[in-house]
Amino acid sequence: MLKSIFKGLSTTKKESSGDPLLDYVIDSCSRIEDRSVLKQKIHDTSYCVLDLETTGLDMVKDVIINIGAVKLKKGKITKIFEAYTRPPIPIPPLSTEFHGMVDSMFDDKPVIGEVLPEFLQFVGDSVIVGHHINFDIRMLHRHLKELYNVGITNTVWLDTMFLYQMAHQDQAHQPLEHLLEHYCVECDQRHTALGDVVATAKVFVKIMKELPPSHKTVGDLFRAQDKMRIKES
Repeated sequence: MLKSIFKGLSTTKKESSGDPLLDYVIDSCSRIEDRSVLKQKIHDTSYCVLDLETTGLDMVKDVIINIGAVKLKKGKITKIFEAYTRPPIPIPPLSTEFHGMVDSMFDDKPVIGEVLPEFLQFVGDSVIVGHHINFDIRMLHRHLKELYNVGITNTVWLDTMFLYQMAHQDQAHQPLEHLLEHYCVECDQRHTALGDVVATAKVFVKIMKELPPSHKTVGDLFRAQDKMRIKES
């Protein structure tokens, strides 16, 4: 797996850390943060729909235990990514009640540092999409900073919650359950990362068909949702 990752390492980097894996992570995060994607037409763009399951919601102490992602191109799922990662802390009972995962399920799983490079390779230069996706990006950013001292805070992302508001003039912060019900999308294995992300991808495709025709580029959507966030703050 590492050999295949290193093949994707950019050879145009001006400086090298001397660590091929670190160089790859830095290069991958730079691709994810590339703002040129804002100019791309909506229907020509590759999207990476993402969902994480974690030990909790604390941005300081909680960790990722399950990553699910799918690639979307022209409304079709083209690739799937799923990984479970062994947490360095016990999974709290309240979290287990939510997603059903317990410590014993992760005894033979890799740690997050082993999974992140492969996940970054999967994302590539796609636009990250998700429901309440800012949480997932912030959690990924924190792990990347702790492990590699590089992050993805400047990445372009689209939130199905905001997109739904745009399409329906609905100012409420609707949960994913509301969108699943509205679009009649069934979710197998709810509250597993892959189960949620496949359902979210289906919702995203339906929302994109309802958006006003004035939104033509990724930048149009990104700036529109940013205005909504500022208005609400």
